[in-house]
Amino acid sequence: MAQQELETRYAQLVCAEIAVFVYGDRVDEALARLGVMADEDRLADMVGGTGLRVADVRAESREVHAHGGLMWVDITVPSHFGCHAFELGADVQCEALDRVAGGLLDRKVVALSARGARAVARVGDQPSCALAQADLEVIAHGLDSVSTRMQRHFDHARALAEYLACCDGLVRVDYPGLVTHPDRSLAERVLRHGFGPAVDFELPGDWGATAGDFIGRCSLNGRDCHAGGPRTRLHARDGWQGSAVRIFAGLDDPLAIADDLDQAMRWFRNPPQP
Repeated sequence: MAQQELETRYAQLVCAEIAVFVYGDRVDEALARLGVMADEDRLADMVGGTGLRVADVRAESREVHAHGGLMWVDITVPSHFGCHAFELGADVQCEALDRVAGGLLDRKVVALSARGARAVARVGDQPSCALAQADLEVIAHGLDSVSTRMQRHFDHARALAEYLACCDGLVRVDYPGLVTHPDRSLAERVLRHGFGPAVDFELPGDWGATAGDFIGRCSLNGRDCHAGGPRTRLHARDGWQGSAVRIFAGLDDPLAIADDLDQAMRWFRNPPQP
């Protein structure tokens, strides 16, 4: 498959005028390496950071445009299935394609798509980044099934969030779909098909466990699998010595994942006596 053909297909899918694919581990890293953003531009993470906060792209876009800048939005967590940032005022939509490609990429790929003359010119002026044929093929196959897969990721995340919200002892559980989340109302207006595939929870200090300890105790932590694949994957959000665990829900049985989490929590609440 020709790369330009696939980029055109992706652009049409996300309702953009142009799209380009570049290699990059993360959206912010790829943009910094390309040097594509101007000082007056702004990059917003649609869903992310501590607490999985949801960006108010409409309000941010108005502010950025008033100062002559372009609004760039990283939609990696909800994906283009879960968020249409252009409808919210974005000029450039950015997405790491791990989940789109089902975790099968040999190297991580970021898609940049743009609407509007200035944004199209900025993205279109980037030097060509030729992707390996194998990566193009898994992206192409992934686009055929992404909607069905992403809906399952979203549904499983919601089930895990609701389970965790009922667990005793956790300091907090963050998921935009929970009524306790500070951005719940905003998330209902700007996200589609659900609230994304990610859930955060924070361990209490009296368990004496770090995020790394907890993840190591879970047998279904997905750490031996590529990010974005069908297996649920646990991530130490603030590093292995931190206390926050982020779940990226997979296509596997959320009941099995919940049971695995429950067994780990029981162990740390009541560790076996030496």
